[in-house]
Amino acid sequence: MYLIDCYVTKIIGEPYRKFGAWWVDAEYESEGSPSKTQLMFRTEEAARAAQVGHKFTA
Repeated sequence: MYLIDCYVTKIIGEPYRKFGAWWVDAEYESEGSPSKTQLMFRTEEAARAAQVGHKFTA
């Protein structure tokens, strides 16, 4: 499987609870292409700690 590094460029709104997890809407960039996603976290504290520059793989 090929994984790509993605970096958050903007947090959109506040964290919210859904399906038993905490989610944050974000814009990100990977390989020069911008896009939007929802990042999932186990705790509210972790969701609130997400910020510009946060790295994740997709």
